[in-house]
This record gives sequence, structure tokens and C-alpha cells, in this order.
Amino acid sequence: MAKKNLGDIEDNNKNLGGVSALFNSPAKENPAKAEKPAAVAEEETVTYPLRLKKSSLKALKILAAQKGVTVKELILSVVDKAYDL
Repeated sequence: MAKKNLGDIEDNNKNLGGVSALFNSPAKENPAKAEKPAAVAEEETVTYPLRLKKSSLKALKILAAQKGVTVKELILSVVDKAYDL
């Protein structure tokens, strides 16, 4: 059903009170989206695909589990050290 905009029709007829509430969806506020840019104030993060051999990924997963970090953090730390970022 298409959204209807009844405008001011409710003001002139007491029997139609609240009809626009049936057709118009309320404005949704999403506080999580408002907080997200503030949390990433340091630098914007972008995604980049990384292709690895299955055996290499398995070894990285094992190493990451032993150190208690994620594979992503492990890879980023090695890249930071290698290129002095």
C-alpha cells in the first residue's frame, strides 16, 4: 500500500483524528548511527580484501588464538612493524 499524505484533512473533521498516523511512519531516531562517527574520530577505516592460502590463514588463526588477539589485529600489527606506520 502506497503511503498517503492527507495533509490538514484531520483538522477539519473530528472523525478522522489520527488517520495520518495509520499511513505515515514515524520518524525513526537511531542513536547508534549518531555515536558511530564520533567514536571513529581518529581515522576512517576502510575494507580491503586479502587473499591467503588456507594453510596460512589456519596458521594465523592458531597464532592469534594463542596470543589472545584477532587475526585482523595480528595482520595489522605485522604490517605496522614492517612499514613503520
